[in-house]
Amino acid sequence: MAFLYRYWLWFSLIVFLCPMTEAQENYTDHRTGVKILFPENTGIFPHQWSGKKVNPSLQPLTPEESIRLEDLLSFAFSKYPASVLNARLNKVYVVKSMTFYGLPYGGTNYQHTVFISDDTDNPWFSDEYIEQVFHHEFSSILLRDFPDYFDKTKWLSLNTPSFRYGKGGADAIQQGVASMALDPETIKQGFLSQYSTASVEEDINVVAQNLFTGNREFWRVYETNEAIRKKTMLLISFYHRINPVFTESYFRSFTYGATAQR
Repeated sequence: MAFLYRYWLWFSLIVFLCPMTEAQENYTDHRTGVKILFPENTGIFPHQWSGKKVNPSLQPLTPEESIRLEDLLSFAFSKYPASVLNARLNKVYVVKSMTFYGLPYGGTNYQHTVFISDDTDNPWFSDEYIEQVFHHEFSSILLRDFPDYFDKTKWLSLNTPSFRYGKGGADAIQQGVASMALDPETIKQGFLSQYSTASVEEDINVVAQNLFTGNREFWRVYETNEAIRKKTMLLISFYHRINPVFTESYFRSFTYGATAQR
């Protein structure tokens, strides 16, 4: 899902069946073969995003900053078996900023491509934050590729009978419920943050980003909240079906800065 960085959240943008042009700069991750590209214009976006309604724009990343992003994304890739990324992710485009519908996005995804912003003028764009954007977006790709591996019915059953998800990221922003911070009130209801309640996919994405860059607070919530624990277990089961390396103990090894072994 896509991240609208003004409010520190991800907001989904799903469009199907349209071509994209290549970026001008190119780095290939040696372990996975995934391309990390640093474009200079909106030609990277699917042509169906080019109308006045979506009105995409971008500001390119500086060449100096691209080196940091190559290292950071290669680090994020190290947490997946090479075969998973090689089969399910073609490329990652990185820009300084991008906007759709007049709103700034920190990330989005399309088919087997992830788009990420790295706003060097914004102190919130730390290494950890940008890595979370990647895992958040890539989890949406995996959900589309492996729909039968995820038990959505069981996930929904973990919410209270009266609960209904919102209408997605844009509506969450308009309603003022776009916070991504771990929130004690929403945790009581079985959601990590306000934004988790925007849609079932956002709920899943937020758990995924915490699994891959989880801190002690996330795992404390896992231990103390039954609904979030069961949701996390469902998502671990989903990843485990994709590749058996993904287990609870494997994810627990990811205190931020800890790399995976391959």
